[in-house]
Amino acid sequence: MDNQEKTKRKLTEYVDGKVDTAYELFMLFVIIVNTVSLGIETSKNITTELRNILFTIDQICLWIFVVELIFKIIAYNKKFFGEMRRDEDHLDKNGNMEEYFHWNKWNISDLIIVVVSFVSSLPYFTVFRVFRVFRSFKVIKAIRSFRAVKSFKIVNEFEDLRSTFKGLVRAIPGILWTFAFLAVFAYVYAIIGTNMFSEECPEHFGTLGTSLLTLCQITTFDAWFSGVARPIIQIYPLAWIYFISYVFIAASVIMNVIVGIIVDSMGEERDRKKEKEKLKKVNAKNEVTLEKLSEQIAELQKQIERLS
Repeated sequence: MDNQEKTKRKLTEYVDGKVDTAYELFMLFVIIVNTVSLGIETSKNITTELRNILFTIDQICLWIFVVELIFKIIAYNKKFFGEMRRDEDHLDKNGNMEEYFHWNKWNISDLIIVVVSFVSSLPYFTVFRVFRVFRSFKVIKAIRSFRAVKSFKIVNEFEDLRSTFKGLVRAIPGILWTFAFLAVFAYVYAIIGTNMFSEECPEHFGTLGTSLLTLCQITTFDAWFSGVARPIIQIYPLAWIYFISYVFIAASVIMNVIVGIIVDSMGEERDRKKEKEKLKKVNAKNEVTLEKLSEQIAELQKQIERLS
């Protein structure tokens, strides 16, 4: 049992995703090669020979990922999907660290990507593609391209990039609520625009869906004035109020709110990082102090034994 535990610990060091061993550097290289090959494979101008080479590279990378997944399952065992943890980010009302279940997102994403890629690469998919019933499997075939998502593992190699990624993830709830408000706001303006401009400008405001698409175009400033607003203003001179008010509120105010949420989240993540570094330094000092005290106690015990 002890040998098995030692083997699992050593194996975990190689598959923990921190890119600090030769094995993990090799896996990162394989991920980059596979990502590049998937991108080249989308080109229609490549020759048949090159396409076959890319397919071979893709299959080799897939089997390497399968072996990596097996190593992870052996190393993590019951903790493959996650484990119970305690840290300073989860505190109860009294300020004590709470126990919580920490999901291992990298392992789960690797499992999904590898399983879908492996299933979509099976030979019988090319046979059943002839029948209409199985044309939906083209979607599964396309999903294997999501293997390029594994390239995000480069985030673990750089600490600053990792903190930036965490800041973006923490900002997602606030961004979603802001987008929800933007959706309601755009929906109201789409109803107004459809009722006002549907007859004169059906290509932009003919239906509610078309109006929403037009407002999305305006939000991104994609030729909104010359292509959308100017022709309508020539018919309705006061229509500029509709367009300017939407651009000011949606494209300027709300988008700046989203930027503010992201910047604020980044700042909070940097503060957390600094606090964790301070705690690590304090813990390191305490460990050194405890070691010195234990050494002094051991010396005192020896002196007492000599005196006795």
